[in-house]
Amino acid sequence: MRVSRIRVLTVASILSISVNTQADIRELVPESVLKQIAEEISGVEAKRNLDTLTLYHRMRASAQFDEASAHVLRALQHYGMDEAGIIEFAADGETMYGTQKSRPVWQVEFAELWELTGKDNERVRQRRIGSWDAMPMSLAQDSLSGEVTATLVDVGAGTTDEDYAGRNIDGRLVLTSSQPGDIVDRAVGKFGAAGIISYAPNQKSAWWKQDDRLVRWGHMGSFPKTKSFAFMISLQEARNLQLRLGQGEDIHFHAKVIAEHRIGKHSYVHAAITGADPERVSEEIILTCHMDHPRPGANDNASGCVSILEVARSLKTLIDAEILPRPARTIRFLWPAEIEGSIMYLAEHPHAHLIKANIHMDMVGGGPDTKAVFRISGGPISVPTFIADVGHEIGHFINAQTEAFAGGAEVAFPLTSPEGGKEPLLALMEGIDMGSDHDVFREGTWQIPGLYLHDWPDRYIHTNFDTAANIDPTKLKRAAFIGAVSAYFLANMSENDVPAVLSLLKRNALKRSAELIEMRMQLEHADAEAVTNIHWQAERGKLNSISEFADVLKSDRSIAIAYLRNLADLVGSPSADSQSPGDDTVYERNADIRGPMRAFGYSYLTDKYTEERYDELKLPKHTGTNGTGGEYVYEALNLVNGNRTVTDIRNWLTAELGPVPIEYVSEYLQALESVNVIRVR
Repeated sequence: MRVSRIRVLTVASILSISVNTQADIRELVPESVLKQIAEEISGVEAKRNLDTLTLYHRMRASAQFDEASAHVLRALQHYGMDEAGIIEFAADGETMYGTQKSRPVWQVEFAELWELTGKDNERVRQRRIGSWDAMPMSLAQDSLSGEVTATLVDVGAGTTDEDYAGRNIDGRLVLTSSQPGDIVDRAVGKFGAAGIISYAPNQKSAWWKQDDRLVRWGHMGSFPKTKSFAFMISLQEARNLQLRLGQGEDIHFHAKVIAEHRIGKHSYVHAAITGADPERVSEEIILTCHMDHPRPGANDNASGCVSILEVARSLKTLIDAEILPRPARTIRFLWPAEIEGSIMYLAEHPHAHLIKANIHMDMVGGGPDTKAVFRISGGPISVPTFIADVGHEIGHFINAQTEAFAGGAEVAFPLTSPEGGKEPLLALMEGIDMGSDHDVFREGTWQIPGLYLHDWPDRYIHTNFDTAANIDPTKLKRAAFIGAVSAYFLANMSENDVPAVLSLLKRNALKRSAELIEMRMQLEHADAEAVTNIHWQAERGKLNSISEFADVLKSDRSIAIAYLRNLADLVGSPSADSQSPGDDTVYERNADIRGPMRAFGYSYLTDKYTEERYDELKLPKHTGTNGTGGEYVYEALNLVNGNRTVTDIRNWLTAELGPVPIEYVSEYLQALESVNVIRVR
């Protein structure tokens, strides 16, 4: 779109103003409180707890998950928490908790993969390639019992019938570059393979496939159509096998797995610091992580587990010593299995509406060798909240302090650990960023605002090299500091804090206005007009979110609204010459179906709508300027509120993630309607 010279000058003016209007978290939290929290939090203490958790292969509802949980529970009891216990849910493969079907326990007794040498009747074991006892990650999760002596055949990706053409698969082990769960129905179910050996690489980053020693966490189905097993090997091992196969060698293996799905229970640790205000004690700020993931799983996610544990210890210590007053609201802590545990918790929570905020930590300790970049996500546009501004302000404060300290300056808050590094934090401030339990809390059913603290990328994620040696105690301390300060502030927030929060929102509205103008330059007139209107709706949503924590004086609210109105006038709004055809259908959410459409190991939508039909939908495959298909479909449902039209939802998606054809949005919402997740109002 064409932009006038005056508008460009407006951009420059707003940017100039915003550069000089950086807030300071000390306007919200007294420096004395920040200092006490900073000095109490110990990155070393957190690291010692992490060293213990990484000893366990923490699969959902497993004995080792429970052993790791027992360590956390003992620590909480030692810290003298007001509440500390276990909450249990069925692990039976049948019970529905909102949109999460409870996955059964996966119990493994034995698993080994050996290469054999010798002739047919005289083959002996030559070398062990996979061992459950030595490295549990060498067995793909949800593998089931089987035993075979067979030769190996390379099927490449193995995701199409062409990959098997001309190959004798029946009764043999197949070597694949794909996740075993993606090929088991075809390789084993259709072509008769005896089992799978996979060298699937971890998540793609700049370091993807660079370290060929890595063994990736593998997955089979928790509700399998085809029952089988899979072993995971490194890319280095796979290349050696492929070289030998290419030279015409027959490679013989003996694989044995003793494993089953059985009925059991999910057991999650929870704890609380009880609020002091009788009128607000039932309101909660909840800090979460996820306890599950394979051994060692240091950054993902022992780091988040020990960081919220350190928040619990530090705040309780300061309160017991009467250094800090007890918070008005209750601060709760939860250690569930990723995503599925949070759905279970919220779906069964009798008063989930009293959870005022969620602070989630998932991968917060990656040291320099992991190449990790620390991020603070304030959440999706569907849940506009001042909490994002508070969290980002804490992040800016730590960035400034730690960068100055690294450069040789004396600062009040270096936030370093004796056993950790001294690098600056350099945290990035984000909006929506998906992939962990915070998605459940923000989801349209509950719409609980909050912060998501996490590293990305991490070149060792979901591999055998995600070890405790890669974890930086200084970073654990900083993550815990952010969690403790934000939780304590929110737990105490009252009418006295409203002026400072309003001031923060005003300053940040200036910055976001500059970003709006820059964004509009890349859009067609119709989209630019729609995005401008949505921008100011979101700003008003941030203002309105304060009322969940404290009353806003009518006069203060009027001043804030007038400020936004004046700022909107300054920024202006493009006028579209014509409007594209829209969709005026209004949907409302079915209150009986609670939770996101895709959870861990189970997808409600593909279960009800079928995988084949889902694969034909266009929105899940769409990539925008600021988002991917997963974010588009997540927010499309979140934005259904009984008032917005399909056109409105499409425009909100455009504002947050980038332009998207309205036909894609209409088609996806119709799919949700067909399985009764939403209905026409």
